[in-house]
Amino acid sequence: MAITHTDKTVIIASTTTFLTFLINAKLGSIWLLYLNVLIISGVFGFVLRRLDESSNLSRSVIASAISLIIYLPLDWYISQKVHQEHLIFYLSLNDIRVPTVPLSLLLTWLIALSVTIYFYHRLSLKWRYPYIAAVITACAVFLSSVVFDRLGSARLWNWNASYLENFPFVGTIPAFVPMAFSLTFLLSPYYFRGQNLIVAGLRCGLCMGALQLFGFVLFYYF
Repeated sequence: MAITHTDKTVIIASTTTFLTFLINAKLGSIWLLYLNVLIISGVFGFVLRRLDESSNLSRSVIASAISLIIYLPLDWYISQKVHQEHLIFYLSLNDIRVPTVPLSLLLTWLIALSVTIYFYHRLSLKWRYPYIAAVITACAVFLSSVVFDRLGSARLWNWNASYLENFPFVGTIPAFVPMAFSLTFLLSPYYFRGQNLIVAGLRCGLCMGALQLFGFVLFYYF
């Protein structure tokens, strides 16, 4: 499978996002996040307009946007309202909230989710069995969730350690969060193989939220 111009664009987006979080672990500025989003949006926009091979990227962005629209209310309920406790505190007080998530992080999530879905689509072209691509994607999501939380929890958010003290952690993140994300993408063939794009986004968003809620309940009660 040859590396395309769109592949290179997605690699650049992944690299700049990682570097942004790495620098932001020291500076803690939301403007670095917005700058990264602006640069990637410009690059994605250029690719989507100029290259014929970019259909997977456009589909990934659309599916990601739909997934986040569905996931956000579930994330708000899990992180803010379960047992009336705040599981996570966002530290960027001057940022716009949607509804409680800072806009800079929400847009960064959109990029990360788009890259992940694109990554799965490209891998699924290489193997006959889509679950091989799904397993690789799920492992990558688990690892990246741990790494990015390690960087982001320094300046952008804090988990409520007093409430989660009995929960298992992977690095700085409660274990149920990367587990839920990785299980979500383990089911990628269910969402994206021959499915309507809107339906795929809806299913992905619902699974992300439902698996996080299930993981939280599982560790909370057992």
